[in-house]
This record gives sequence, C-alpha cells and structure tokens, in this order.
Amino acid sequence: MENTTDTPVILVDYMTINSTLHIPAQYDVTIADAGYIVTNSLILITMQTGFALVNAGTVSVRNSVNMMMKNTVDTFIGGFAFWLVGFGLAYGRSNYSNWLFGWGDFFVDVAKTDPLMGGVMTAFMYEISFSSSSTTIASGGMAERFNFRAYCIYAFINSIFYAIAAGWVWRESGFLAVFGAVDIAGAGPVHMLGGVCSFAAACFLGPRIGRYDRGSHHVPMGNALIALLGLFILWWAWLAFNTASSYGLSRGRWGYTIRSAVMTMLGSMGGGVTACVYSLIEHKGKAQPFQIMNGVLASLVSVTGGCYMFESWSAVFTGAIGSLLCMLSMKLMDKYKIDDPLYACTVHGVGGAWGLISIGLFAFDPVPQTITRGRSGLFLGGGYSLLISQLAEMFTILGWGLGSTWALLWILNKFVRVRLTSEEEVLGADYSEHDVDHARNALEELKPLWNREVELSDGLKYKLSKAMCITHDMTTGMYKGNINAAFNDGTAVNLDMRFKNDQSQTNSGVY
Repeated sequence: MENTTDTPVILVDYMTINSTLHIPAQYDVTIADAGYIVTNSLILITMQTGFALVNAGTVSVRNSVNMMMKNTVDTFIGGFAFWLVGFGLAYGRSNYSNWLFGWGDFFVDVAKTDPLMGGVMTAFMYEISFSSSSTTIASGGMAERFNFRAYCIYAFINSIFYAIAAGWVWRESGFLAVFGAVDIAGAGPVHMLGGVCSFAAACFLGPRIGRYDRGSHHVPMGNALIALLGLFILWWAWLAFNTASSYGLSRGRWGYTIRSAVMTMLGSMGGGVTACVYSLIEHKGKAQPFQIMNGVLASLVSVTGGCYMFESWSAVFTGAIGSLLCMLSMKLMDKYKIDDPLYACTVHGVGGAWGLISIGLFAFDPVPQTITRGRSGLFLGGGYSLLISQLAEMFTILGWGLGSTWALLWILNKFVRVRLTSEEEVLGADYSEHDVDHARNALEELKPLWNREVELSDGLKYKLSKAMCITHDMTTGMYKGNINAAFNDGTAVNLDMRFKNDQSQTNSGVY
C-alpha cells in the first residue's frame, strides 16, 4: 500500500549506524534480535506469576492474599519507578553518565527520529522484568509482618536501587563492567541483590510472633500445591530469562543462546537431585516439598550468571553445589533465628553469590563473544583474573544490598510504621491490610447448607447446625481471618448426624 502521509518512514540500518557512531552494547541489536528479545520479555512477565504463587503458597493461608498483592505492587509501582528514573540511572546515554550511574533517557519515550529507538525500547522492555523480580525476591524476608503501605514505598525506591546496581554491571562505563565483572543474566544485580535485601529486612524486622517458640523447625507451607505450581512457572520462565540474555541470535550468538537453555536445565537437574537426596536423608525417607522446591530454585539462580559459558559437567556441578549451599544455609538461618519465611536470602542471596564465584572457576571464553575479554575460569587454566572480578562484584552487591536496605527501612520506619502490630500480625495481613476474612468467607459459603440434610456416600445423613457459628464469635478475636485456627482449636463443632434408620450418632468434633 502506498504511503499517503507526509511523515517520512525511517528504515534503520544498524550496520550503517554502527560504522558512524558508537552503539552501547545493550542497544546493539538487529531486527531479528529485537523480535527474539521482546518475545522472551513477554514470557519473562509470567515470572511474576511464578513468584506470586511460590510466595502465596509458602506463607500461612491468612497471609496468602497479602503476598499476591505485594507481587502485584512490584509489577506496577516498581515498573513505574523503573520507567521514571531507573532505566536512565542504569543505561542513560547523556554525557553526564559516569562510572557510578547513568544519566538521561528518563521517562523512557525515545523519539521516532532517534536511530536507536528500536534498540532502546527493546532494552527497556527486557530490563523492566528484571527490576520487578529483584524487588519480589526481597519481599520474602518481610513476609507475614510488613505493613503494606510501607511496602508500596519500598517497592518504588528499591527498583531505583536495583537500577543503579544493574548499571554498575551492564553499562559499559559502569565500574564493575570496567573492572571486568561478568554476569550474563543477573546472578548479582537481580538475585544476589534481592537475597541480600531480604536478609537485611529479616534482621531489621525480627522474627514473626511465636516463630521459634517451639524450636527452629520449618513452619508448614500454607498450600504446597500452589507453591509447586509456581515453581514450574518459574522454571519455564527462567529459560527465557537466561536465553534472551545472550541478547539475540545474530553475529554468532544463536548457538550460545541455545546453549544457555541447555545449561540452565542441566543445572536445575543437578540441583533437584541434590535437594531430593538431602531431604530424603535428613527426614528419613520423606521428601519435603519446601526443601526440594528451594533446592531447584537455588540451582537455577546458580547457573544464571554464567549460563552459556559453562560446560555440561560444570553446569550440573554448579547447580548441585548451589542447591546444597541453600539447604545448609537454611539450617544456619534457623539456628540463629533469622526469620526469612521464604528463605529468599539463601535461595537467591547464597545461590547468586555462588553463581558469581562459579563463573570465576568454571567459565570458558565464549569466542567470538568478548564478554570475558578472552579470560577463562581458574579451573580451566585462566588464572585468577576472572575470579577476582567476580569477587569484586559479589562484595559490592553484598555491601550495597545490606547498606541501602537497612538505611531505607530505618528512614521509612520514621514516617510509616514498617511492621504490623501484634494484633494485626496474629489476625493475618489478609484481613488487617486488605479486609479479606477467610473464616467469615468460608462460613458465608456454608450458610446455604444450614438446616439442609445431606446424604453421604456411605448412607450417613447429616445436618449442619448453626451451633458451629454460636460456639465462637467468628467475627472477633484471634479467629478473624483464620479459618484454620477456628476449626482446629480443639473445640467440638456440633453436627446433627443420623443414619437413615434414624439411629442417632454424635460427632465428637472437628480437630
């Protein structure tokens, strides 16, 4: 169809542009590269679904909606902050950019006359998912006791903290990039930073009420099925997370892109086997879902930083060690009563740190790519150069995460109380923060059955009595929003039950 408008059609030839001006690496993509990256970005958005399900299924039922709400906030408030200033601080292109932070490209909306419009928009679409993931990871250490209003502010500011760290590693002038740090898909700025922030938050807030009153054993998961479903969604999205980090298919990258997927899967298999064996041994033949789930996630984190630079044996080994370190550090957390309900600091913090170190030990030089500047890991004959660069990134992320999170929470607490009150925490954040009353909702569902006779499959008939609601006032006290406590406190619930022949049988209660 003939173009009838006066606006000229801009056809960007990136090869021509590259010969006349310098293109930052994150914007240097072809049309095919951009299509591939954006497609994977759409899959990456579903990573929030996986995180939300894992978080909601791990915490108690009375806090499950609250965790879903926080994941939602991470997406729209964190994403808004990243658009507003985060992307510019990470990758800004102006002359004011320096080794600490970028400058420019704020309120991201590149002019259509800008020859790098496609590249900038591609990078923004891809990076915005990384930003929300890092904040979501940090929310694990705050679970079940953090004020929602304060969390909204935290999500906004933490997205900016992430952007600054990301610029250090991935912007060409960032000081860690200049120093030679290598991180393909975010073992440091995304996972380790999120895990360290989670650890700092857990220490700042202190344990949940009653968490260690009966020992340090793990609290049962609120809904293991939902959490494991979230694991599988994360597993799938992780392939997009890692493969798209090769940044396209052109110029010899397509082979490493596929290699990323293979090594990611091999790493998760090594981690899964390790976690399963560990759990079976520790619990005398009974595999614990929470341990296996976290072991798989920790192994995925471990291979994220160097995914396409690992050989198959080192990918399996890296995943296995990451999983084992996660299991051991979980026990260490409980020993010292540092209450991170999701153990995000062990899964992502420890896993991310090990992932950075493993690059310095096992990575090979991915010719013709120049990401390692010709260096290989220590165990492949490359000496200590790459390992030192990785340690520099690890300690920088550690210091930045601990310092920024503690300072933010301390200041925030001066204006908005960050921890729920004791009453709010016992009632559950779902009710106290969002007016979601699980107990009352469950009883409302039972109302149509009151005084209605129901016949069971074995011939027994029963009639649900209103005495269930009379036994306790379900609208006040500790039972508000807690159907589990209401039905498991040892109090008999009256049920009028009788056989077809009218011989009565009394139920001894619901326990």
